[in-house]
Amino acid sequence: MVTAASQPDLAARDRLQRALEVLHHRGPDAQGQYREGPVWLGHTRLSILDLSAAGSQPMRSADGRYAISYNGEVYNFRELAKEVGTDNLRSRSDTEVVLHLFARHGVDSLVRLNGMFAFALHDKVARKLWLVRDRLGIKPLYYQLGQDGLAFASEIKGVIALTGKTPACSIASLHEWLYFGNALGERTLYEGIRQLLPGHYLELDLETRRHTVREYWSLSQQAGGGAGARIGHQAAVSETRRLLELAVQRQLISDVPVGVFLSGGVDSSAITAFASRHYGGRLATYSVGFDFATDGGELPKAKKVAERYGTDHHEFHIAGARVGELVEKMVQHHDLPFGDAANIPLYLMAREVSTHTKVVLQGDGGDEVFGGYHRYALAPHYRLLHIAAKALQRVHALAPESPRYHRIQRVLHALAAPDLAATMGLLVSPEDARCRPLKIFSPGFSSSVAMQDPLARFRELQKGFGGCDIANQMAFLDLTVELPDIFLEKVDRSTMAASLEVRVPFLDHDLVDYSARLHGDVKVPRGRKKWLLKEALRGIVPDDVLDGAKTGFGVPFGRWLQTSLSPLFFDHLSRFTRNNPDILDAGHITMLFKRTGAGLQDHSSLVWKVLNFVVWANNSHIRFTTENAA
Repeated sequence: MVTAASQPDLAARDRLQRALEVLHHRGPDAQGQYREGPVWLGHTRLSILDLSAAGSQPMRSADGRYAISYNGEVYNFRELAKEVGTDNLRSRSDTEVVLHLFARHGVDSLVRLNGMFAFALHDKVARKLWLVRDRLGIKPLYYQLGQDGLAFASEIKGVIALTGKTPACSIASLHEWLYFGNALGERTLYEGIRQLLPGHYLELDLETRRHTVREYWSLSQQAGGGAGARIGHQAAVSETRRLLELAVQRQLISDVPVGVFLSGGVDSSAITAFASRHYGGRLATYSVGFDFATDGGELPKAKKVAERYGTDHHEFHIAGARVGELVEKMVQHHDLPFGDAANIPLYLMAREVSTHTKVVLQGDGGDEVFGGYHRYALAPHYRLLHIAAKALQRVHALAPESPRYHRIQRVLHALAAPDLAATMGLLVSPEDARCRPLKIFSPGFSSSVAMQDPLARFRELQKGFGGCDIANQMAFLDLTVELPDIFLEKVDRSTMAASLEVRVPFLDHDLVDYSARLHGDVKVPRGRKKWLLKEALRGIVPDDVLDGAKTGFGVPFGRWLQTSLSPLFFDHLSRFTRNNPDILDAGHITMLFKRTGAGLQDHSSLVWKVLNFVVWANNSHIRFTTENAA
């Protein structure tokens, strides 16, 4: 943090220590502090590279000019160390290489870092401080600028500890949360607390207290104007295979054992195949079966893949008992009413795996980079479907009402939306504007929330991708909205809550950059989902894995709400409405709950978000005001 001159040293020191305590789970191995004038840096360390004291942070340069507090991994640090000169290094850590490289080249060094990272760096001579976040937003970085200075941390709870006060709820972010289960882009659900966007850095002049936020990398730049390269399929297959294998090989770098989350699907099987070739020793793989899995779970498929590659395979069987406690725990770790219930099984899995290792590789990003979702099959026919959906909506409206009826109507409504950005947002969201989800709020409060367009982030970004083919526009929106703000948020909080680092080879920027430059017809020809990736893996991953049906992991939160979570839901809803009588419409919410239980219409996703919302509000004592709704 950067304190204002009027802030007493003792108060600043106490708040920094409190921030380190609430972030202990992210780095339980060590902690350290740095002070230079108004700049205070703190760090909690999860020791992975250079386990000695030489790798401790915050880290100063040899001449004392620069200091860094750094979270993440730069996988090409050994190549970069040769440029820095190994004689100049006092440790074997990537942190020191990043520090030296930035000292030489400033922000121009950022594009040379291959990895996942978020860091703060102070130059005491130039009297500047930088906050930096990796290209795709794998690692989080939050900040708040105010009269007391600049506070920043890897989690919102750290920012609140540094400022000593909980901000009011950001009404301007609630409409996005209602549709997507989280705020999107820079905004959070806290007034004044922002998230540094992926591929951006913040520069603060400590003399003038002025700051600027700039972009150093973007997908639109990589797409090169939008035409997309129509290179030969075989050349694309070969280069994709090479880059993915290199990404996996890079991300095995560690001074502690590295494992793989293995589900038995295409992405995790590919990572296991390549990692088993390059890992120095017998690779450990981890699979989990849950008592609430309805399709037999992933254990049999994962075991078959593990046997093929000769891994040291571990199976965990986890019961979803005391799910109410888990809901409250995950709200606490997200600092938000996060809407994706898959954070619960991911946390349970991470908690088990963390007893074996500190680092695992995982398959996140494969669907976004290579077009793996069902909606990509619509890409070649999007314009025709857009026209047909308007007519089909009216015809289908005559069908008998049922949960299936409402699901089909939601998809038709999305396809009939006026632009692709709106279509993508509505396909990603489980909510349907026709069902008026805003009605969970009281009429007066609802009008304030409605002032913001929940699809604004999609529309803003799609402007930069408008010249691309439909499949690439879909992929780029997935990579810049859903991936960082929902999936990577879920992965980071759920795994770091158990002090486990997750690495994601499919988001290696060399691989992402290459894929971004290809035309959609090369990656998903005729809407064949993940075609390029699967062809790149032929002969490496078994055909029955590559050609098997895509299966998602369904978390039965709807069943939980109607059974074990029902008392918790109504207790928190009652407490919230007593303390905040003008925010939620409890009668309407209760009606949604009952209609879902009676099988008339499935509002489980919306009710789940309400549960997380009231737990968050009750436990954080957050304030609500409509003053800043616009």
